[in-house]
Amino acid sequence: MRKGLIVLLAAVVAVAFAMPAMADLIPTNLKVSGFYRSKAWVSNFFGKSALPTDNTDASSAFVEQRFRVKFAFGTENVQAVWFLESDMLWGDNAGSAPTASSRNSGGALGGDKVQTETKNIYLWFKVPDTSVDVTVGLQGQSDDYAGFLYGGADMAGIFVKGKFEPVSYKLGLAKLYENATQKTDDRTLYVAEVKFVPVKEVKVGANFYFLQDDTNKPGVGSGLPTATNNPILAYAYSAKVYMPGVSAAFKAGPATISGFAQYQLGTLEATSSANPDVDVNAYLLDLRADLNLGPGKFFIEGLYTSGGDRATATDDYEAPITLATNEASPGGNSSYTRTNMHILLASPDTINIAQCLIGCSGGAAGSDPGNGGRGIWVLAAGYNQALTPKLKGQVNVGYLSATEMLATDISTKSEDMGTEFNARLDYNLAKGLDVGVIGAYALIGDFFNNAAGQTPEDVWAGIARVNYAF
Repeated sequence: MRKGLIVLLAAVVAVAFAMPAMADLIPTNLKVSGFYRSKAWVSNFFGKSALPTDNTDASSAFVEQRFRVKFAFGTENVQAVWFLESDMLWGDNAGSAPTASSRNSGGALGGDKVQTETKNIYLWFKVPDTSVDVTVGLQGQSDDYAGFLYGGADMAGIFVKGKFEPVSYKLGLAKLYENATQKTDDRTLYVAEVKFVPVKEVKVGANFYFLQDDTNKPGVGSGLPTATNNPILAYAYSAKVYMPGVSAAFKAGPATISGFAQYQLGTLEATSSANPDVDVNAYLLDLRADLNLGPGKFFIEGLYTSGGDRATATDDYEAPITLATNEASPGGNSSYTRTNMHILLASPDTINIAQCLIGCSGGAAGSDPGNGGRGIWVLAAGYNQALTPKLKGQVNVGYLSATEMLATDISTKSEDMGTEFNARLDYNLAKGLDVGVIGAYALIGDFFNNAAGQTPEDVWAGIARVNYAF
């Protein structure tokens, strides 16, 4: 017994003397952040494969959850970041290795599913004696257009940010795909953004993006892109799309007015002389007002994108091209969510049941808000306020339409895609912990009519959610 105590004491003393040396091996700063979110659904659309077709369709009920955790190792000047995600539906699958068809699962009896995913792995650092910081690796990036082109999209690349007051800038490039032939069939995004803040109440930005996309050249080998979204043209081509644009925001009394505009030009160059080149000629416009109204906040926003009927093979492609156009990833890289729609467009807090009419990975009309060349326009408004110190409520309404129908669309269809009404309550139980309920109802428009002129049934959803952010 005595010998054991002496050995234990010796070990404690050894550890005490070793602590200063061990401290040099431990990061001086480890930050952990993330969230757990669970949503219980009942709906006649979410969790199903298509819009409901008649009033006898049974509703579906299910529970999904998401856990994300971000580890940042380092100091205030340099950090290595590892961002992980685990998704599942309660009761979906268990006890097996991951496959392409079973990601986002593991909630069945027994658990033990191998399904933790990597969101980001990157290095961030400051350049000494400058305002410049650099992010290198697989990282989340959003555009300067409310996520319309790409929002919270994970991409591998290098981005540089800096300031020369009152000007800030961001420069970067990302390799979106690097396919079989390596140098002749990849997809690369180049970004340049500049913001000017002459006074506190005014911010003006100028942006230039360039998308080079050779994934539809012959001999790609891996077959990218897949059928997640079909390529723009039915034949092999190489795309070069130039995207200059501007953004602005200013405060005027109780209101903040913001907006953006972008023009897209370029060419879809056919790789065979037997096929025509197609020019890209598109634009998008957005205007939003946020106002302090009584005890709460009100917003109204309008988004308009161009579109064309493409009556002939040589007609310009007139809808904006996003990172969801010609997409082969898991989807959802275009993420225009700030209108707070849950059915018309991508939801602000989607987990892995990502369904909507357009603009999310499970969109009934596709994940690309370019809408197959038709374009879209949206008008939305909402109001939110604190009902008590812990209870918050909001209501929203939105209308979605195609800008123009394609010449090949059937005659029973029209531009009207749908109108949504939704309401939400959130209650704060503790720091970082909120519970809430959401109700949403959408009138489905004639855009989704079949050849007989029948419109799908209206869509509804009820959601109970719990969210803990740490």
